[in-house]
Amino acid sequence: MEISLDEAYSIKTPEDSRKLYAKWAASYEADFVANQGYEHPKVIAEHFNHLVPTIKSVLDVGTGTGLVGKELKKLRPNLLIDGVDISPEMLAEAKKKNVYRNLYERDLTKVITDLESPYDSLICIGIFTHGHLPPTAIGNLIPLVRSNGYFVIGINAKYFKEEDFESFLIKLHESAHISQPNFKEARVYAEKSPHHESLNVIATFQRR
Repeated sequence: MEISLDEAYSIKTPEDSRKLYAKWAASYEADFVANQGYEHPKVIAEHFNHLVPTIKSVLDVGTGTGLVGKELKKLRPNLLIDGVDISPEMLAEAKKKNVYRNLYERDLTKVITDLESPYDSLICIGIFTHGHLPPTAIGNLIPLVRSNGYFVIGINAKYFKEEDFESFLIKLHESAHISQPNFKEARVYAEKSPHHESLNVIATFQRR
C-alpha cells in the first residue's frame, strides 16, 4: 500500500503512528525507499562511521524496517545493534535483516528504562519530523547512553527550525547534560527524487 509523505506528516498521536506504520510496513521499502529515492539511512550511517570511534554497541531509535542498522553493519560488522520502534509490523521487517541483537516495541513519547542500556551510542532518523516527536523527546533518550557516549540524530530541517531544536539542545548543553552540539545539513533523497531538495539536520553530541 503506497503512503504519501503528507499522510506520514499528518499523524498526531502514538496510536496514529501505530496505524500508519502497520499499513506501510510491508511496502515501505518498495514504494518509498526505492520509488522516492530515500537515501538518508546510508548518509547518516556514513556520518556515524566518520564521527564515532570504535565502540561496542548502538541503539537504533525509530528502527523502522532496519535500513540504518543494515547500513551500519556494512561499515562496522562487529557492532552490536539494538533497535526500538513503536510499530511491531516495522520491527518484523527489521528482524528479517538479521543485523539486530534485540528489537523492542516501545512508545518513544515515554521514558524507556528496560533496554540493554546504557549503550555506547545512539542513532536515529525519521522520528523527529512533522507529526512525530517534539524536541523534548530527546530528553527521554539521554539516559539510554553511557556517559561520554555518542548521539547522531537526523532531524527534518524544516521541523528543526519550526520547533527550535537548536535552542533545546543548547539548553541541554548549558545544563551539563550533553556536550556542545554540532549541526550539519545532509541530503535525504537522491538527486532524481521529487523530494531531492528536502534536507535533514544531523545533530551530534555526547552525553555528559
